[in-house]
Amino acid sequence: MKFLPIRELEQINRFLNFDTSDCHVEGGCDIYTTKAAGVDKKLYKSIEKDLETRHEADLRLSASLSPPHDSSALLSRNSPFGPLDQPASRRTFAYLIATLNASHPDYDFSGILRPSDFRRERSLRAALSAIDTTLFNLSRPIPKLWETIDKEMSLKECYIYQYSPEDGDIYNEDGVVWSTNYFFYNKLRKRVCYLYLRGVSTLGHSWGSMQVAGEKMIGGRSQGSGRWQRGMSEDDNSSWDDMDYNDEDEWVGSMEF
Repeated sequence: MKFLPIRELEQINRFLNFDTSDCHVEGGCDIYTTKAAGVDKKLYKSIEKDLETRHEADLRLSASLSPPHDSSALLSRNSPFGPLDQPASRRTFAYLIATLNASHPDYDFSGILRPSDFRRERSLRAALSAIDTTLFNLSRPIPKLWETIDKEMSLKECYIYQYSPEDGDIYNEDGVVWSTNYFFYNKLRKRVCYLYLRGVSTLGHSWGSMQVAGEKMIGGRSQGSGRWQRGMSEDDNSSWDDMDYNDEDEWVGSMEF
């Protein structure tokens, strides 16, 4: 996966990191090409092997049941990517894992997440509305958010997935109290857009800030923490006015999806 540094997203990413009265919100909007680098090819092979191992285990389990169950049909029904015996379905799953690894290099999601940890969102409007509602509830509307993403991703052509793990969120160990994670995959343009927001408890954020003090970067990675540092301080010269936002702007309504 290759990260695409898109200038129009830099300011949006800064605005996706802010403080509320009870938590610090960390967010980002990262776009990658699906062109495989050397490390990606190794990851894809690892995921292929892991899925094959799980499928063989399902076959043995289904054969032991009375009457025997069709594990292939079961596996297909449980996958938001389609039948996992199809290379395209497995590759899409691998793209999302590679995207998570690239955006959060402190973590290794390969071998941990399962296809069932994701959910297919078949309505573009519903996905955009869910994200807009979260931002609205946080009193943080992001002007031109969808117009900017649509320019790079052609949203109507995208498959949409939500990271929704069954057994809790892996970020709970960092004091995360809530999170929302969406992926927009455009097969034709060979791109994945990863949009995420998560609320970190004030106590947890204070401790984390001590560990990464002095490592501020704008639109780039902090090598010390391994995360994107896009926070906007009180004395930041950026402002909402820089984004030409006014009361007549609409988040989704201006885009006829």
